[in-house]
Order: sequence, then C-alpha cells, then structure tokens
Amino acid sequence: MKLWKDNRGQGSVELALVLPILLLVLMAIVDFGRMFHGYLAVTAAAREGARQAAIGALDSEVTNTAISAAAPLSPTDLVITILPTSTTRYSGTPITVQVKYNLELITPVLKPFLPSPYVVIGQAVMKKE
Repeated sequence: MKLWKDNRGQGSVELALVLPILLLVLMAIVDFGRMFHGYLAVTAAAREGARQAAIGALDSEVTNTAISAAAPLSPTDLVITILPTSTTRYSGTPITVQVKYNLELITPVLKPFLPSPYVVIGQAVMKKE
C-alpha cells in the first residue's frame, strides 16, 4: 500500500509534459510580436518615403529615407517600390511608396501555417505638392 502513496518525482513529470508546450507558445508570441514590429516599421518607412516624394525628392532620396526610417530592419531584406517614377510626377499626382520586408519565422510550429519568410508589406500614398 505504501507504494501508491509515494509522490516523489510527480512535479518533474508534470514539468516535462508541460514545458515543451509552454515554450512553443512563448516562441509563437515572440514571432507574432516580430511580425507586428515589422509591420509598424515598414508602414512608417513607407509613410516617410511617401512624404519625401510628395515634397519633390528623387527616387534615390526616397529610398534612402525609407531605409533609414525602417532602421531596426535589415536593409538588404527591404524591397522599396515607388510609383510613378520621379520623372513623371507633377503637382497633384498621387505617389505610392510600398515597402516589403521578408521576415524569417523562428517558431517551427508556425512554419506549416504561415509562409517562411513571411512578407510584411507597408504602403503609403500622398499627393505631390
């Protein structure tokens, strides 16, 4: 009868069962936080780039402004599209700046459900002054 009353090791077994699930949930929360941060960064970069284009900056200046506004993100993973080009802009023309960022996921459980790299897109439209 004493054999059934012994509870030594029960906490270790419970921890071994629950810890992997908790770690995966924590990693998923970190990945979603990284996605949200990337979205905020590319949206701010697109807005800053569109503002530069609206006041008459060249495409190279718009690109540099967008890259510096998305500073925490890797500039090599940013794809910046500016339409129309600086030679065809006139007063009142809507200028679209789109910034794309490829974000690598770190949670293995999310990879079957979301594409990796996950593409975060930010876009802003402003009229040329």
